[in-house]
Amino acid sequence: MPGHSPAYVTGDIPTAANFNAFLETIGASDIVAGTGIASVPMKFNTFVCPAPGTDWTPQLEGVKLAANKSAKKFWIPLSGLKVGDIITSYNIIGDVVEGGGDTVTFDCKLVMVNKADPITTTDITNGAITQVTADGNFDSAANCDDTTIATDKAYFLECNGTTSNVSTTEQIIVTHAEITVTRLLKPV
Repeated sequence: MPGHSPAYVTGDIPTAANFNAFLETIGASDIVAGTGIASVPMKFNTFVCPAPGTDWTPQLEGVKLAANKSAKKFWIPLSGLKVGDIITSYNIIGDVVEGGGDTVTFDCKLVMVNKADPITTTDITNGAITQVTADGNFDSAANCDDTTIATDKAYFLECNGTTSNVSTTEQIIVTHAEITVTRLLKPV
């Protein structure tokens, strides 16, 4: 349904009427017929910025990296995913403002944090976008090789930006990420 907001089931669905309302909310076209599997679009706009005010800085539009910054990172935690969900793809959305002809770069990749001693991280195969270098808004995608959410692991988008010192108006703004998840729906 155009303009609908996704809804997520976190417990048992007590009645068939509630289940039908849930199916209408996520959209019948999102259900794979006869499987109990849904393709669920999810949006994430929570940002972890290690040096706000100095590097990537939260603002109303998302997070912003000002001019003259090199290889600065921030993370988008993918909280709200359930064990067994499968990340099939994601888009990262934002805008690049170049100034003076110098190159701005923006990268993003899907990263898994592993329970270990010490804690380790793993880059997900095919989880990186094609580097953004052009002026203008972007909606850059990665396919992630159907990454299944596992217990004792956490998942993040790791973003990295570089701006030059050619122009004080140069910047990168990231507004959010859109993740497509394949989810098994609980039977009634």
